[in-house]
Amino acid sequence: MTSADSPLPTRRLRVRRSAAITGAAFVAWLTVAPLSLSLIVEQPLWSPVSVVLGVVLLFVPLGISMWAWRAGVDVTTDGIAVRGMFSTREIPWQQIDGFATGNEGVQAILADQSQVRLDPLRPENLPQVLEIGGQELRTDAPDER
Repeated sequence: MTSADSPLPTRRLRVRRSAAITGAAFVAWLTVAPLSLSLIVEQPLWSPVSVVLGVVLLFVPLGISMWAWRAGVDVTTDGIAVRGMFSTREIPWQQIDGFATGNEGVQAILADQSQVRLDPLRPENLPQVLEIGGQELRTDAPDER
């Protein structure tokens, strides 16, 4: 195989929520675990209610950690994938007309003029996003003449 036959490497940018959320979930797990285990073992309330409440309390910090680890934005040469805890929306570059920034963060403007929030992407990530997508950075500022 020659170098002309080798595929181009796929560039990728993964933007996730702060690791502090996972740390906070771990601290929450440390504080909730004794309470939930005592509910399961001691059953101070009606037995089924205590067990269910104890199990639910154990899963809340775990769910928050999973959400912080999974949710975010993946940018590749093919497009942008917006990931939630249980879903993924892939947007090819051909459907993206531009980006808007504001107090809500960064939104992708699609060909049908709808907008998709790209949490936790920040405006300072846009040059790298455009470079990966092979797009040019342009501003739609009015000409000053």
